[in-house]
Formats: sequence, structure tokens, C-alpha cells
Amino acid sequence: MAPPGCAGSEWHHMTHEQSDAAVTALGGLLEEFRQGRIVTRSAEWEGMERHAGPLTASWNARFPGFPSDDFPYTSFRGEHRRGRRDAHLIDVIVRMLAGRGSVETTIVNAACVFGRHACRLAARLPEARVIGADIDPRWDRLYRLWRGRHLPSNYRFVQDDVFRPRLGVRPTAVVFFGGCGAVSDAAMDYAVNAGADYLMCRTCCHDNIGGNLAITSRFNHVNRFFRFKNWAYGRMGRAPKYAGFYFSPAYDRSAYPRSTAGQQLSSTEEFIAVARDSPDSDMCRAIIDLDRYLYLVERGFRVEYQGELLVAERSAPLL
Repeated sequence: MAPPGCAGSEWHHMTHEQSDAAVTALGGLLEEFRQGRIVTRSAEWEGMERHAGPLTASWNARFPGFPSDDFPYTSFRGEHRRGRRDAHLIDVIVRMLAGRGSVETTIVNAACVFGRHACRLAARLPEARVIGADIDPRWDRLYRLWRGRHLPSNYRFVQDDVFRPRLGVRPTAVVFFGGCGAVSDAAMDYAVNAGADYLMCRTCCHDNIGGNLAITSRFNHVNRFFRFKNWAYGRMGRAPKYAGFYFSPAYDRSAYPRSTAGQQLSSTEEFIAVARDSPDSDMCRAIIDLDRYLYLVERGFRVEYQGELLVAERSAPLL
């Protein structure tokens, strides 16, 4: 919804400007990919700054404190320290949802796994109702055992399949902190379809969009880890008890690009090729996330983006 003091026409003008900036950034990054200017550290830094710089500046102006690092997100250190971005995202979520007075606030942490981020939100937003949802309840039981069952009273866990959500609530905000491949897209669709006013998230495992398990092989630790992860996902996918954990026919190859703008700029085959290079390329990850950005804009959201983080606000509340 439009923030206080921001008229509807001004809000839509801002959204239109952001859409143009994201289309330009997506087109520019796709051209870098087509020219093979990825993976090399200098090319990655220059490409991201050249094409995604305006979007980064918009995020920083609105949400100061993003933990900038001098190494790629695709590096071993970048993967290891993504928790710093999660902490920043929690600060952003609290800022966006605090002080709503008597307005009921319901936060759904889709694909919450342990639920530790949801519990942190519940502790910092005691007036809100926080629901952690995940297909596998074993992680919740393990976390409760570790915490000695001392969880915030305004938090509860619900077993739910993000590909077929049945929570039966209208969330104020849908959040998640790393949704592998299509899990991110399903959580976004849940936010859209459930009428959430906000979607705030960190995406991950871009290589798994469209059910992809193939990776361009390179000799580094991160690439080896992703190849091992996808080998494990392949084995899990053949076991009936893990049906719906990471992949869904609703998000097969044909579902990408997700946005109309992305479909005009690229193709399914190119996006899967981008996904295969994403373990080693921040630009490839940004291509996939900017398509998601535009998908949300096309559905009536104003969006901010930086470093695999997306914050989306519905331009007008649903009745």
C-alpha cells in the first residue's frame, strides 16, 4: 500500500519509473551474459554497477545499512555470510511493520525450516501474529528442543506446502529467508494470491528454477558444493516421501521467465542457461531476481531490490 504522505498518482509514477529501471537493468545484464562477460570478478562488479546501480541506490536511499562486502555473493565467504543480509532484512521488516497501532498484523514466514527468523520477528514485533510454515515439521521440533520450548507467545508453526498453501489466513506480510529455486516463486505467488500487502524476502539457489539440476562445472569450492547439493536434490526428487519439497510441475521450465517483460527480453532456454551459471555469477542471479521484480510490479507492487533481497509493497490495499 502507498506509504503515508504519498499520493496515489505519485505512487504509480514511482512504480513506473522503477519498472523502467528494472527492464533496462535486466536487458543490460542479459547482454553481458550473451557476450560471456560473467564469472570473472572484475566483469561481475562492473556489470552489476553499470546495470543494477540505480536499483541499488534506490534500496540504499530507502533502507540504509545494507551490509556491503568486497567479495561476490557467489564466493564461499558470500554464501557463508548471507546471514548478515538476513539480519538487515529483519531490520527492514520491523521498520515496515512496526507502529501499526490497532491494525492487526499477521506475518507468514513461508518455507521457514527451523523458524528461527520467524521467532526473531515475533520477539521484535510482539503486537504481531507470526506464523512459520514449512512442509517438514521435523525442523520445528528440533528447534523447539534446542530452545527448550522457550519461543515467543505470538509465534506458532503450521505444517504447510508452499506449492499448495492452505493456511486459511490473509497475511499482512509474507516473508522468507532463502527459498530454493521455485520455492521462492511459489512463496511470491502465495503473497500475491493471498492478498498480502507486503512481500519481503531473500532468494537463493537460483540454479534450481524450472526444476533444473544441471550446473556449468567450474573448479571452485562453491561450484562443487552446488553440484553436490543438486545431486542430493535429484535423489530426493525420486523418493515419494519428499514430493513437493523443492520442485513442482507448476514451476517447470516453461514458467520462466516469469514476467511479461522478461518473456519479451529473453526465453526459457536462455533463462535455464542463466540458471546453470548462477552458482558462480552474481549477474546471473540478478537476472533471475530482476525478472521476479518485474513479475511483482506487473501484479501491482512497488519493489526494491539489492543483493538477492526483494521488498515489495502492494500499490493499493485489497478490499
